[in-house]
Amino acid sequence: MAVDMEQFRRDGHRIEKWSVGWMVLSLAMWAWFGYRLLKNNDQGFGRHAEDTHALVGILALAVIPTIIAATTTAYAQVMFRLARQAKSAVG
Repeated sequence: MAVDMEQFRRDGHRIEKWSVGWMVLSLAMWAWFGYRLLKNNDQGFGRHAEDTHALVGILALAVIPTIIAATTTAYAQVMFRLARQAKSAVG
């Protein structure tokens, strides 16, 4: 069974691009959460129950792309490491 190091590198680059996209989405959602939190603090935190619930919802939604971004980044690094090991095993 031949290990195709070029395939590992191509997959690593493709996954790394997806990782950057997830990271941008994650940062945008965290910025939205921070904006809403600071805006809510100006009005007095906890005065409006729906504002507090909205903040918790935004926080919960922001965690999902953050986890996906971390996972895809780690997976891309694994693919690059496999490509290096395949190259050293071949030559």
